[in-house]
Amino acid sequence: MGVIKKLIRQHKPLFGVAVFLTVASVFLSLIWNRFLMELLDRLADFSAFSDRSGAAGFLAGGIGIVLILAFAEFASYCMAAFVCESFAHDLRMGYVRYYVRSDVRLLSGLRAGEEQSAMQNELSDISNYFRENLFSFLKQFVTFAVTFLFLLHRNWKLTLLSTVPVFPLIAYCFFSGKTIKGYTDRCQGYQRQINGLADMILELFPVIWVYDAFGLIRDSMEERIRNWRDANIRKEKISARLMSLSGLLSFVPLLLLLGFGGTMTARGEISVGTFYIFINLSGNVSGFLQNMPNIYAGFRKFEASVDRLAGRLVLERQGEDVCADMRSS
Repeated sequence: MGVIKKLIRQHKPLFGVAVFLTVASVFLSLIWNRFLMELLDRLADFSAFSDRSGAAGFLAGGIGIVLILAFAEFASYCMAAFVCESFAHDLRMGYVRYYVRSDVRLLSGLRAGEEQSAMQNELSDISNYFRENLFSFLKQFVTFAVTFLFLLHRNWKLTLLSTVPVFPLIAYCFFSGKTIKGYTDRCQGYQRQINGLADMILELFPVIWVYDAFGLIRDSMEERIRNWRDANIRKEKISARLMSLSGLLSFVPLLLLLGFGGTMTARGEISVGTFYIFINLSGNVSGFLQNMPNIYAGFRKFEASVDRLAGRLVLERQGEDVCADMRSS
């Protein structure tokens, strides 16, 4: 993962600010949920609002938390999007810089179809991963860790009750993610075959014209397209079946939490606010654990794409490129 480390070093201040805003938004969200918990507990006890000045200050504090949280979420989203787009831009420019600095002999030996496939698949997948998953996964991980510690501190029984049933689901999600990844790799393989055949047709078009071999080429292309189509259909069917069952099983921890937590609330063992906050925040723990296999599979696919393009990326600072251009001129 040397490419990712280089990108982070080149944008270290911006990356640090984005990480700080992401973590801050997580803590502010937890503070807001803590405020809601206290609000519900006060509503359950009508005498808590007998002091109007104290109630007004309490509600004013809640409004302040909402405003700060909204600003932090907006700033975190904007900064994360800017950093991810900067990473994607550096990758695209590094890919172009590799070909600009290569000699003619190297370029003449390249196949346009394979290079186009790299642009359409690997480079596009890496850029999309940056935009959609980089800071999103970071926020999910921080939210999981902070929420789990907070819930464990509030009531360890309910925390374990809503967490332990998730681990069998993790095994199932790992199996489904591995299966879907295999079908995805197969579809991309057929796509590369189609691109390679199209490149060969462009290169050998005069020979195909002379020997009237269009029928043979058409049969070969139709076979590859059929394979690609059938592979995509199988992938979508398998994904729909596996993900549907995964979505159904994901409600098991919540049902257990509702059953046992509601009973504990009725007996007076926990307050209404505590029961609410467990229902509201337990998904941050169980949802992250259930998504771990998919997160891992997506990261491995991203890592493989980065490794395939690592030899074709020339990542340098803009100042170094300007100095190099001045020396060459």
